[in-house]
Amino acid sequence: MYEWTTTDTKPNDWGAVRQVMRTPTPTLDELEIHISTLAPGKSPHAPHQHEHEELLIVKEGTLETFQSGATRRVGPGGIIFQASNELHNVTNIGTMPATYFVIGWTIPGR
Repeated sequence: MYEWTTTDTKPNDWGAVRQVMRTPTPTLDELEIHISTLAPGKSPHAPHQHEHEELLIVKEGTLETFQSGATRRVGPGGIIFQASNELHNVTNIGTMPATYFVIGWTIPGR
């Protein structure tokens, strides 16, 4: 269990991030969860891709998600699935900070 807290939040150029966990599980080589907060108009990185898959769950704010050439908007409660090797990024298109959970996993042998 992990409590919602901002104690370990680290500010950065685009907002802030809090690492919740990054560890192996009985069925995964790694389960990684962090919470990102984007300042208005900011992205955490340029479009990129990686082998592991991710879920982003929007807590507050409005994100624009770029995935394989298409853009869409998602607000609080919205879920973004980023497939393996899919070119992707997110941008806060709102006027307030946008906070979202990132859940990524690496399966055995990858």
